[in-house]
Amino acid sequence: MARKRTKKYKKFSNKVRFIGVSVFLFAVFGLFVFYQSRSIPELGDESLVTVLPQDLRNVLGIKIGPQLFEKQERIPVFLYHYIEYVKDDPGRQKLTIPPHILISQIETLKDAGYTFITPDDLMNDLSGKITLPDKLVILTFDDGYMDFYTDVFTILKKEQVKAIVYIVPNLLNRPNYMFTFQVKEIAKSPLIEIGAHTMNHVWLRGITKAAAEYEISQSRKTLTDMVQLPINSFAYPYGALDQQAVNLVKDAGYTNAVSTIPGIVQAEQNKFFLYRLRPGYRTGEELIKFLAQKDFKPW
Repeated sequence: MARKRTKKYKKFSNKVRFIGVSVFLFAVFGLFVFYQSRSIPELGDESLVTVLPQDLRNVLGIKIGPQLFEKQERIPVFLYHYIEYVKDDPGRQKLTIPPHILISQIETLKDAGYTFITPDDLMNDLSGKITLPDKLVILTFDDGYMDFYTDVFTILKKEQVKAIVYIVPNLLNRPNYMFTFQVKEIAKSPLIEIGAHTMNHVWLRGITKAAAEYEISQSRKTLTDMVQLPINSFAYPYGALDQQAVNLVKDAGYTNAVSTIPGIVQAEQNKFFLYRLRPGYRTGEELIKFLAQKDFKPW
């Protein structure tokens, strides 16, 4: 009887152990799936920072909006997120431009005599290393979504214009984002500059120095190792910056950074928070009139 009870106990124990291991593995798998599918929360216009922090205004002695610096250029830096056709998703639609609108905007700018450059080009121009034409424009794409590879890259190659895409390394290889091999591929194109956008797309304003330093520095190191090219440009997630973030961007070795502060005048003094504009659905004469303004309202 004792042996039978021992066997029954062992069988029961094995079943309990099997169930426990199964539950543990299922939980681990669930966490893995959640982590892999993790993405940036969909944001409305109100989530983007459109005002220069007070600490930066005090330090630099400047005001919001177009500035009167000694060395300045009127250069629109366009901010894009999704370039795709979206239905039944109001949150995502706010950050989306359909491919045919992007094509029309590029052709409008080309017809108006604009030259498409990257932030790297702009820094070389501002520092006097190169001389660029008078009418310049920069196309920037945040986050590294899959549609940059499937739609935008195809359009840029067809139109033969330059652009920069800001990558979040820890979001690569997940649903809706590019794969690592695709980033490596586009980095080889002379039309594309790769920029960093932190490791995890975090809000940098007001966080600890150690956390901010990791997000800013490590994203540059990770992308440099990935594409085997210098990573000189940075984008603040949500445009959230402060004096600490700006200092860490400089210390990490970047030469420039973009904000979400609306404006069109770029200069040496604001090279670590270059102003950007969202062109929306404007094309043709409407887009040209939009760029002729002196002041720009937040989206």
